Amino acid sequence: MRKLVSLIHLSLDGFCAGPNGEMDWITVNPAIFEDADRVIATAGAAVYGRTTYGMMRGYWPGVLNDEKAPDDRRAHARWVEAAEKITFSRSLETSDWNNVHLKRDAKDITALKQQAGKPLLIFGSPGLVRSFQALDAIDEYWRGLNPVLLGEGVRFFDGAHGTRFRIADAKRYDAAAAEFQAVFAK
Repeated sequence: MRKLVSLIHLSLDGFCAGPNGEMDWITVNPAIFEDADRVIATAGAAVYGRTTYGMMRGYWPGVLNDEKAPDDRRAHARWVEAAEKITFSRSLETSDWNNVHLKRDAKDITALKQQAGKPLLIFGSPGLVRSFQALDAIDEYWRGLNPVLLGEGVRFFDGAHGTRFRIADAKRYDAAAAEFQAVFAK
């Protein structure tokens, strides 16, 4: 059985994007990419909602051949290009990006988790994560915590009151960001 792991950056006040979807407040540095590479090396596939798929499709293929891009970004772009990309969308009909498998219903994650293989990593995709939470399908959460207060925007744990977690791991990168791995308290 495969684990389903959610990866996302959060502000201190629990937002994963600004009011217009902006993410320019997220700390990105070589240490964070190194840690991300460690996590994605364990992955069997990337999982995206429609919006995150569009952002990834619009960004990473360009980095792949950009000789001016930092080495850590190009390495990540190579992983993204090669990875199986499971995309949940009710509006996308087709994809011209390689290794994309379109799914219409969040409930399809249950069958995917039953397959043998490495973990499925959900990148961002807060709406899809909420759908998976409703199905009790997420096994772990990896959070990049950024020391900024956005005040408004896309709240990540909207409606998840009373859910208890335990911190399985934590790491401080520098004064600009930290990461923690949380699993449901049993």
